[in-house]
Amino acid sequence: GIAVILACVVLLASAPAAYPSYDSEAGRKYTIACQRLAELRKSSKKKRYRSYWMDCIRTFESVEKKYSKSPSAGDACFDRAGLYFELYQFNKYSRDLDNSIQVLGKCQSTHPAHAKAPQALYRSLELTLDFKKNATAANTIYTKLAGAYPSSEWTTKAKTRLGIPERNNKPEPELRKKPTPAAAAKKTTQTQAGTVKNLRHWSEGAYTRIVIDQSTPVKFRAQELKNPDRLVFDLLHAHIAPGLNKEPLSINDGLLKQVRINQNAPDTVRVVLDLASIKSYVAFPLRDPDRLVIDVNGEGAGAGNVTTSAETGSPIKSGTPNGVEAVQKKIIPAPVAPQPQFEANNDGDRLTLSRQLGLKVKTIAIDAGHGGHDPGAIGQSGLKEKHITLDVAKRLAVLVKERLGCTVVMTRDRDVFIPLDQRPFIAKSHKADLFISIHVNANRKKKTKGIETYVQGLKASDREAMATAARENAMSPRTISELDDEVTKMLKDLKIDNKIEESIQLAGTVQASMVSTVKPVQKTVVNHGVKSAFFYVLMNTNMPSILAEIGFISNPEEEKLLKKDSYKQAIAEALYQGVKKYVDARSPQMMGI
Repeated sequence: GIAVILACVVLLASAPAAYPSYDSEAGRKYTIACQRLAELRKSSKKKRYRSYWMDCIRTFESVEKKYSKSPSAGDACFDRAGLYFELYQFNKYSRDLDNSIQVLGKCQSTHPAHAKAPQALYRSLELTLDFKKNATAANTIYTKLAGAYPSSEWTTKAKTRLGIPERNNKPEPELRKKPTPAAAAKKTTQTQAGTVKNLRHWSEGAYTRIVIDQSTPVKFRAQELKNPDRLVFDLLHAHIAPGLNKEPLSINDGLLKQVRINQNAPDTVRVVLDLASIKSYVAFPLRDPDRLVIDVNGEGAGAGNVTTSAETGSPIKSGTPNGVEAVQKKIIPAPVAPQPQFEANNDGDRLTLSRQLGLKVKTIAIDAGHGGHDPGAIGQSGLKEKHITLDVAKRLAVLVKERLGCTVVMTRDRDVFIPLDQRPFIAKSHKADLFISIHVNANRKKKTKGIETYVQGLKASDREAMATAARENAMSPRTISELDDEVTKMLKDLKIDNKIEESIQLAGTVQASMVSTVKPVQKTVVNHGVKSAFFYVLMNTNMPSILAEIGFISNPEEEKLLKKDSYKQAIAEALYQGVKKYVDARSPQMMGI
């Protein structure tokens, strides 16, 4: 039952009373990780905050990666899997459960001779059965367990758990036949196959987003078909989860009629978008969790039906049919392309196309980082990033409305969790002209302080920039580097469209404004300048977009300042002045008569 699972999985993650002592650097690092975990478990206050859990998880992960050949690496891996499940018990966030199951399988594959390896597969099977309700996947795990550890007590337990009878009361090894090369190849393919778990969509006016969730990194190919008009996406090495609804998903928002999904081949899932009227589309895979995102764009906004977001349940308007048009495609499967460099334009006399046309900024999207069950960074006194960002965002919204006369779109206006990939959707669906994401930084070194502003870029400006992006994305720096091929082409397209250049100019005015505002308040101001790094929240915004880190909550001096209403108002004023300077520069000035 579930009670048994809880006890056993926690056992995988629990440090023993006397910490293991290997005579090595790896053993010492592992001991430190165990001590941190013990301290977390003792603190009822810390256990409520995700950031403390993630800090422990990453500490174990660093032992795995840095000392992969040591005995501690396997221990750290299994502990990390158990930690994800413990975290799931606190927040009921399905991604943590998925991570626990995924890491358990990875630990067994990486450390097959480890004493806990068969136990880990059994735990994975139990979690899959009791929490995911996926008997097919559980049987697949059992096949792996029985094949690798036929005589293990955990194999016997799994057999009992699944109700598999003993055949002629003979031991499992005697019944097993040596697989043929073809069968072995088929088994390998099945093991590597991903499971398509869910299909979601949001619609707003002339913009629709389709998200396809998968259990493994997405590999796909796309094509356009005519008569009738449709987009076809083949997800390679994948199969549909048994419980997934295969009935066509009706959208009818003026861009798409419906989305269909089927198992087109034993190892290929086909997703078909039946088109009504679209102008362009872009498709790209994302990680942690793994998913394929398809953004479909049209012209004009319809006043059509109201649909519901699968993640938030909030109502979203959709458009009305408009006739089929030519489609401009942007597909980013995983091209190998040179990394574009993000450097400010020093040619001061050259204006971008948007400036030449004098396009006015009418709508500004303001994104308050984190929220809900995600507190973001937490200061020494318990101050949470999510509260600071929301406070400053609301103050900035008032200034923009009253002084600039712009429409303001807030990705969140209260303490709720909004997924990172939904925030750009909110901005785009309201046709925002600028996107400002507000965050507060943190660093292990308490002395680190200062202000910095980011633009989207796959190649981080420095190691600190990569660490900041990893924290904001809730992913590891290594995972970010693995996105290279998948995102490079998209960023290249943005540079061609002058979005990167405009973002750099916006970041420059905002950064300068914040630094000048902070100078009278702080004894010394650390200006980290404008940087680039990869952020999910800035992904495919299709507008000048920046992420402002307004201070370091881990620095005691800056944490005190961030508590003060007067300081938060000053930061909001600084952000406003930076935005205003940018807006004034791109708006044509009319001569009085």
